[in-house]
Amino acid sequence: MARRLAAIDVGSNTVLLLVAEHHPAGGLTIIDEAEDQPRLGAGLATTGRLSDPSMERALASLSRMRDRSLERGATQIQAVATAAIREAANGPEFVERARRQGIPLRIISGGEEAALAYRSAAYHFPGTDRTLVADIGGGSLELIGARNEVLELVDSVPLGAVRLTERRMKSGALRDHIRALLSSTLDQSAWQGSRVIGSGGTFANLASMAQASRAVASTTIQGEQVTTAELGDLLVRLEALSPEQRRSFPGLRPERADIIVAGLTVADELLRWVKYPTVTVNRYGLREGLLLEMIGGSSSEPSS
Repeated sequence: MARRLAAIDVGSNTVLLLVAEHHPAGGLTIIDEAEDQPRLGAGLATTGRLSDPSMERALASLSRMRDRSLERGATQIQAVATAAIREAANGPEFVERARRQGIPLRIISGGEEAALAYRSAAYHFPGTDRTLVADIGGGSLELIGARNEVLELVDSVPLGAVRLTERRMKSGALRDHIRALLSSTLDQSAWQGSRVIGSGGTFANLASMAQASRAVASTTIQGEQVTTAELGDLLVRLEALSPEQRRSFPGLRPERADIIVAGLTVADELLRWVKYPTVTVNRYGLREGLLLEMIGGSSSEPSS
């Protein structure tokens, strides 16, 4: 008998929901998805704490996600919290408040976060080549490297789009900072030439903007490949605009207008570091990895 499951990903910038139906024969059918951007991690780098307004926004988002899951018939809901709540001094307080609202929120480590992102990527893009999965969130960049489908690298790097935007660095200083952290985390000789799969809001918006710039209609960004040349061109165009002007940039979600440059700079530096010409976009990432963990994985492809 099929059952419906819901996975909620509480990040530094967004709260994401994925509801799916699991069939006993294997495989997931995506029923619904939703996204809010309460910016839970806003100001965290300065204060070390989650602010009261950001917690209220995030709790309201979680309540909506819970209600939506139940409306879609989900009989099991799991919710995980990542970088912002992991790092905040009052993160446990937020988790307890969420649980009092009937939301089974738990904090996961950077390694667990990375492993869930990899699980989703491997589900859609299996292969024995060297693969580097990158998930750019609001607070951190999760990096997962595999060879012959065996994990060899799992790391969390403080290169999130919100975190970097709040540092207000000039372009050159920002790139130097990103390169320094990448070089201390990612052995270039070991991972040069690896296939790159990107998940998270930065890569999703990159795919949407690339599609818009090509003027080719598409119903999905899943599996979209974006070249380093396209990424570089989009970054140059966005850097020339104010955050307000970026809000109307084709393919970009308006609420990401202020953080997209920092996120894309991370993506650009990563592709330069591993010297790979394209990134393949996985639109679901961690929340789908959580669903796969809930069902014990599957060899069948999901449908949406």
